[in-house]
Amino acid sequence: MKQYITPIVTAALLVGCGVKAPDISLIEAALAGDIDAVKQHIAAGTDLNLKDPNPDGAKDTALGVAAAFGQTDVAIALIEGGADLDARNKDGSTPLHIASFLCYPEIVQALVDKGADKNVRNSTYGTALEGVELPWAVAKGIYEFLDGIIFKPLGAPLDYERIQETRPEIVEILR
Repeated sequence: MKQYITPIVTAALLVGCGVKAPDISLIEAALAGDIDAVKQHIAAGTDLNLKDPNPDGAKDTALGVAAAFGQTDVAIALIEGGADLDARNKDGSTPLHIASFLCYPEIVQALVDKGADKNVRNSTYGTALEGVELPWAVAKGIYEFLDGIIFKPLGAPLDYERIQETRPEIVEILR
């Protein structure tokens, strides 16, 4: 976590120095894992809580997108930069729901450490803990569905083995 403090402090100091936001949107930078562009957005004072404008999308913030695609450095920069940890997408999921269900322990831990609300319930399966505690047979169907409509089309297929192996670690973080 220490390695992220200096860049974030530097970015915060540059906000008042006329830093210009990059040409890539914050959402696109989060999706691509473009940490330099994300830091530039933070330094430029971009609203970190803007929702994805795609009318067919989930209406996630950049932090939700980073959590969904396992962009750990980006997620931590956004967390440290002051992004809303409990911002909800259109199904009521927060970045904690997303990172937990998709099993990214470093992101889950960073969110919990910064005070993300573990008790928020979404409209699908409840809290982040309840989502990751779903029986594998049930959860796998959800993963396959999401993989088919989101992750594979974007060239980032889900790693079911990693997810299955990491689920117990996520449960421990959330308890």
